[in-house]
Amino acid sequence: MIDVTDSNYLAIVKRLVADERKVKRGTNLQNIPSRTDAGKRVRKCFVPPPGYKFIGSDLGQIEPRIQAHIMYEKYGDNSMRQIFIDGTGYYETMAMRTFDLPRENCEDKALDPTGTFSPRAMMKTGVLAKSYDQSVQSFSKKMKVPMTVAERFFSGFDEQFPAFTLMVKDIREGMRAKGFVETLYGRKRRFPDYQRVAEEVRRNERKLTQYYIERKPLLNKTSLTSKEQARLDKLQELIAPLASKRGLVNYWERAAFNAVIQGTGADILKMNGNRMARICMERGWELSASIHDELKIAVPDEDVTPGTIELVRDVMTNTVELSVPLVTDTVIEPRWMEEYSPEEWFAKNE
Repeated sequence: MIDVTDSNYLAIVKRLVADERKVKRGTNLQNIPSRTDAGKRVRKCFVPPPGYKFIGSDLGQIEPRIQAHIMYEKYGDNSMRQIFIDGTGYYETMAMRTFDLPRENCEDKALDPTGTFSPRAMMKTGVLAKSYDQSVQSFSKKMKVPMTVAERFFSGFDEQFPAFTLMVKDIREGMRAKGFVETLYGRKRRFPDYQRVAEEVRRNERKLTQYYIERKPLLNKTSLTSKEQARLDKLQELIAPLASKRGLVNYWERAAFNAVIQGTGADILKMNGNRMARICMERGWELSASIHDELKIAVPDEDVTPGTIELVRDVMTNTVELSVPLVTDTVIEPRWMEEYSPEEWFAKNE
């Protein structure tokens, strides 16, 4: 048994990659699409054992809840957390506060009073834009809205949720300094080559900028001489490796934030799954799958009761405690994708 540490991590990964021994891997059900007709047909092929039903339960909006928890616990910012405490609708309430609009303009598919944009849809994309440190110009282009609207979103968001940008910045700076980030439960995601590649990008930034400046007029020309074409080809050749490494550094910096938020969500689901697996072993049930933020178990027909549903909900929402409430959506399924709410199921089978 070898202890994995920050100093030997990369060497161990290289050994594992080079190891030609085969280990059977489990089926990755997450790769089966849920929105296409073909994906739905494949999912419906998964059925529980005879005399059993699936019970599926997922964590609702777990990533923004983790963000709200960090903002509250680390920075004393209650702005996002209070939305979950009040249960007023995450994106709707954020859109109302960011754009200073009434709720009717911030519901799903509703438009702002001018009919220019959907505040709720912009908020969903905007949270990711803030997470990835996207510029106002890029956001305006992506959302196909005027710069004034994009600027209004950025300024309104920072005013209403002041710790969000600081949280993203601190996580990235921690990765830059240490070469890794940690989930709330101490699991590390390492970026062993970040500092070396980032330093190389810094050294070459001026050179890359000069190449871009020289290339621009050549790209704008409708026709090129053979000499100009040769120079353009050479510039493309010079730019490609430098731009690729700069893109890699930017990707790692985005991934650092994702690793903390998504990784913490994965940790929570694993702890829920651990508790659920013990319950299944005790009761003769089956822990069938873990898919994204969902656990799916197979339960004998006689055990499909309101008490079982409450037990499943308790596992999903109370195994781990955050400063925000956790929520879950639980369904009963004769087969995967054939879903009934508990209320529908028990009313149908009275």
